[in-house]
Amino acid sequence: MSHSASSGPALPVSGLVTHKTYTIRRSTVLLGLAWLGLTTAGCGLSGWYVLSKDDLAARLIARETTRQYAYEDRIAALRADVDRLASRALLDQDGVEARVDELATRQAELESRQSLVTALADTLQAGGIVPGSKAAPLRPRLIKPEEPIRASGVTSFAPIMPTKPTPAPDAPGLRGAGDTQDPWRSGKAEPQPPAQRVETALTRLDRALANTAGAQLAALRDMDATLQESQKRLRGALSETGLDTDRLAAQSSVAKGVGGPFVPLKIDPAAGPFEATLSALQPRIASVMRLRSLAEQLPLAKPMAGEADFSSNFGYRVDPFTRAPAMHTGVDFRAETGSPIRATAPGKVIAAEYSGGYGNMVEIEHANGITTRYAHMSAILASVGQSVTTGTVIGRVGSTGRSTGPHLHYETRIDDEPVDPTRFLRAGGRLAGLR
Repeated sequence: MSHSASSGPALPVSGLVTHKTYTIRRSTVLLGLAWLGLTTAGCGLSGWYVLSKDDLAARLIARETTRQYAYEDRIAALRADVDRLASRALLDQDGVEARVDELATRQAELESRQSLVTALADTLQAGGIVPGSKAAPLRPRLIKPEEPIRASGVTSFAPIMPTKPTPAPDAPGLRGAGDTQDPWRSGKAEPQPPAQRVETALTRLDRALANTAGAQLAALRDMDATLQESQKRLRGALSETGLDTDRLAAQSSVAKGVGGPFVPLKIDPAAGPFEATLSALQPRIASVMRLRSLAEQLPLAKPMAGEADFSSNFGYRVDPFTRAPAMHTGVDFRAETGSPIRATAPGKVIAAEYSGGYGNMVEIEHANGITTRYAHMSAILASVGQSVTTGTVIGRVGSTGRSTGPHLHYETRIDDEPVDPTRFLRAGGRLAGLR
């Protein structure tokens, strides 16, 4: 700024103050205030964070600790469940093993019984008492004690580690698992738990063993009934002979080609129905076998095939030559000349020759002091000392000796005393169904 010299006198410069004027925009003021506010807020937040940092960390630590304790409690509960299941499985295993041992013992006993039943059946079949085996079939061996049987599918348990395991996340649900209708189910029945399957198998096996034991007892009772009937028929038939069958049966010879040390069979009748039936069966078997052996030794068979045509009976008669009363020591069978004559019981030929009024005659010695004579033969087909069996042809019908025509004169003697042969023939007829 300039001033001209003509405008007035000049004023002194020293001692004066000069003032300047500035213009400030409103936006600049607002921006400054905003920055001041943000700075103040940041300082406040920083101070609050510094002041509250310790409390926040404590709460975070407390929450994590609570969660850890919850997981540890859950792990402890699961561990207790596993221990309980393991203990239950061990108890079930012990119970199953005890039951298996019991069933194995019963099966071994049944196998031993089966051998007795089979031996008895074979004896009765060999003796011709029963036509076929009535022994109960032996089931295959279902229990093998050397193989363990477990009560469940769990064969071992994983050891619990000393360190705490990391909790596994919850498993997501399967699609359709919550559906009550189960539209996608295959239709198959749900599998049974392992313990239930084992229990079902053991129950089925127990029932099978009980059925086998029942069948064995029924077989013994059938044998006993058959032996009773055979014993009754044998005694009734042999009583026709008039002999003391009990005495002769006790003296009857045993089968040849057998032997060995005597080891008595120990059976306790009080042990059960099987043992009681078997104990009662043994003496009956021995009695029937002795009676059958006696029947096989007696001359009960017919000396000629076909129906017997008696022309003269045993006892007193009118002699065909003298017409006087006489004693007929045998029976006469009318037959054609040359018809075969057969031995009526096993024995040994003690005579085979021409013998006076007998003509050609064969005499056979049997057991128990019994002999038989076959007379008036046209041909002798046996020799002295020859062993014969029942049915062996020893000669042919003729009319030699004191005879009026072709026939067979047949005698039965006990201790050389003649007895009525028809008694033995009637007994043989009654026993025909047992042979």
